[in-house]
Amino acid sequence: MNRILPTLLLTTALATTAVAPASAAEKTGVRDVCVKSTYVKHKPGFLVVGTLFKDQRIKVTRYDRSGKHAYGYAYGHVRKHGWVLTADLCD
Repeated sequence: MNRILPTLLLTTALATTAVAPASAAEKTGVRDVCVKSTYVKHKPGFLVVGTLFKDQRIKVTRYDRSGKHAYGYAYGHVRKHGWVLTADLCD
């Protein structure tokens, strides 16, 4: 009995920690850029198609598996679909 409770608490703590970042990366809809500028790319990590600047917006529709990149329609002068770094968007 003494060994079961600490193991259960540790398992619960690890499961809760693992879920928190994923839920933040699942936020879709119109999001603002919070950094000075961010590149809009054709694919995550490849070919820049434009730049969004602070307070410009992107309508996020999905995220890559890692949650590091968000895909959507970039407003401003870009006016194309593309990928941006999730970390560059406001919460």
